[in-house]
Amino acid sequence: MAWDLRYTSVESGPTGRSGFQFVATTPGTPPDVVRAVTPYMSYRPPPSAPTAPAPDELAAFPVAFAYGREGDHAVLARCRYTGRDYSGRYGNFSGHAVVAAPPELEGLRPIELWESPVWDGPPEAVPDLVPGTAFDPDSLVAWLRREGAHDRLAVLLDAVRAALAGGHGRVVLVADDAGLVARWIALVSYSLPAALAADPSFITYTADPESAPQLVVGTVPEAWPRGGFRLGEPVPGDGERPGRFARVIADCWRTGDLDGIDAVGELLAAGPAEDATPDPGPDEG
Repeated sequence: MAWDLRYTSVESGPTGRSGFQFVATTPGTPPDVVRAVTPYMSYRPPPSAPTAPAPDELAAFPVAFAYGREGDHAVLARCRYTGRDYSGRYGNFSGHAVVAAPPELEGLRPIELWESPVWDGPPEAVPDLVPGTAFDPDSLVAWLRREGAHDRLAVLLDAVRAALAGGHGRVVLVADDAGLVARWIALVSYSLPAALAADPSFITYTADPESAPQLVVGTVPEAWPRGGFRLGEPVPGDGERPGRFARVIADCWRTGDLDGIDAVGELLAAGPAEDATPDPGPDEG
């Protein structure tokens, strides 16, 4: 079963108190689910954001869409800045979380819920884990081709795989647009075998990337002034060459060979990728 939880600052919530709190949950939501979600219910505006934003400025604040495993639960959370609270003070945000058992996400990459109808469902309902349509593989093939960004994908995929293999580390994606960060997370997710795609935790935006617990962390340039994958800038040409797996996958995206990506993923699941993946040669990737 999946659960839906809503969080914001209100004058009088379900318990009668004021301030930030869960204002609606699916009936029967267990206490351990509430505890798992609580750390995800957080939002700080970008450092350069206006302190008293107008409605049109509010719409430009980045969306913090996060995913992670918490014990036996898969947590997906979306936080949006809403500006004023019930007292007229700025600093309020709306948090919406969906929690499910990992098997309920089988066949889905968590990033597929980026623009899912699940975020439009009524409070207290049992959420229906329906994927959105923002990042289907065919559209990503076309986008990568327009952007000429296959080399960046190879470098990014290599970094994510290294962090996964090491069991620690952080890959920081830097852009003003959280939607662009989400797109790159989708590319990485579709590049990994289905069995591994649910392993990398992520967040599309945080104002404090240094302390973010996720493996893939999105933030804005002013919050991470140096380093990271700066998505609006050219790929530096002086870095190390990506590994064989990353180069082969990037070449599959280049040619639109989605079946090839799946085939390489099956080889990766069967054994070490660097041994199982054919080398495209020194001029590829």
